[in-house]
Amino acid sequence: MKNQFKIILITSITACSILLFQLFWVYRTYEESQANFQAKVKNALQRSVDLYFLEKVRTPMSLSNDDPYLSIISEVIDDKKENVNFKSNLPKTTGPVKIGMQPLKIDTANLASVRLFLVKLIASSNKQNVDLKLVREDFRKELDKEKISINYKLSLQKKSVLDSKEVVSVPLGTSEKNWVIEARLFKTEKYLLLNNIIPISISIILIILTGGSLWYLGLIIYRQKQLDLKKNNFISNITHELRTPISILKSTNEALLQFGEAANPEKTKRYLKINADVLNKLDYNIDRLLDITRYELGVKYVNLTHVNIAGLVSAIVEKFLVDDHNQITISTELENEIIRTDKDMIDGILTNLIDNALKYSPDSPEISVKILSWSKYWQLEVEDNGSGISEENLPLIFDKFYRITSGDLHDVKGYGIGLSYVKELVSLLSGEIIVNSYLGSGTTFIIKFPL
Repeated sequence: MKNQFKIILITSITACSILLFQLFWVYRTYEESQANFQAKVKNALQRSVDLYFLEKVRTPMSLSNDDPYLSIISEVIDDKKENVNFKSNLPKTTGPVKIGMQPLKIDTANLASVRLFLVKLIASSNKQNVDLKLVREDFRKELDKEKISINYKLSLQKKSVLDSKEVVSVPLGTSEKNWVIEARLFKTEKYLLLNNIIPISISIILIILTGGSLWYLGLIIYRQKQLDLKKNNFISNITHELRTPISILKSTNEALLQFGEAANPEKTKRYLKINADVLNKLDYNIDRLLDITRYELGVKYVNLTHVNIAGLVSAIVEKFLVDDHNQITISTELENEIIRTDKDMIDGILTNLIDNALKYSPDSPEISVKILSWSKYWQLEVEDNGSGISEENLPLIFDKFYRITSGDLHDVKGYGIGLSYVKELVSLLSGEIIVNSYLGSGTTFIIKFPL
């Protein structure tokens, strides 16, 4: 048992670790998806702004030649033939000034970058120079390339804002202090969930399976403990139940052997009768235990025969009327007393129910046995005036080895198998058993069998 609990503990720790890892993985997957989505949207917006400026802002014609270049100022000479320092302002002069130009060749591989840099320098940051309608069209095309389908709204803002789940922005110029185009996105959470539905669903399923396994493992542990407790109680009960008849047999045997009671025919007969009753009871209890095992394993089968049910019930009740304190009444309401059923099983069911009723009833038990028949089934009822069963114990009374206790004590002798045996027999006969009981007001067992 200890080894089993160690294995269960290790399995529980493993299951909890898997559960935590899955939760963390789902969270990280969502965060990464959100960051990738935001980066793609921002890049699409940046490309659409760049395309707009490249189309609308004129660049030097020299960049359109087969051999593109840019003209840059190499020197500035005033009328005094002196070079002007480029690091200082041009001198204030009314005379002619010569400006020397020098071509700067542009590699065709870098042409696009140079043009883009120039248009950003040339473009004004004034919002009146930007046609949002054209930018919006380019932005939609760029989003389609990325397979992003989401609603948005573009606007011009004087101040750059921090990017968030719902807002991305790019500057119109080369500085963050320029005007910015802001794209406000709608229902981003829904979009992200829909686009990650497969991995998230798989993770959720794994989380549910892991959590369910953990719950089931806890249930197994609880049931194992309950079964272990019932087993120990059963061993204790059966030991006690066997010790009592053994003590009786030993005492009568010693009286006959050692105290000369064998010479007294009357006492000998009485002792032998006591021993026979004790042995018969032991034999009955052993057979009952064996029958439960046989029925559960399917070794013992139902033997249906035509039985006079009223006569059978009367014969069973007669066995309990030997004690004058027992008051058992029989009431019969049958259309036909001959019923096709298993005689031995009905005997086992009724015997156990009456025996239980006597055990849990006061000094003068009053038990009522009723036999009824309806159109499709016949019914057997056993009602007593005993102590009753509490609401919390009622669902457990058919569990094998379960016994109702008062604290740590069992006030009534038994093995805790009687009602589980009854339920097994009723089930084999395709019947249904119902219990009505309240603490302190007796118990009624109603059993319905198909005709």
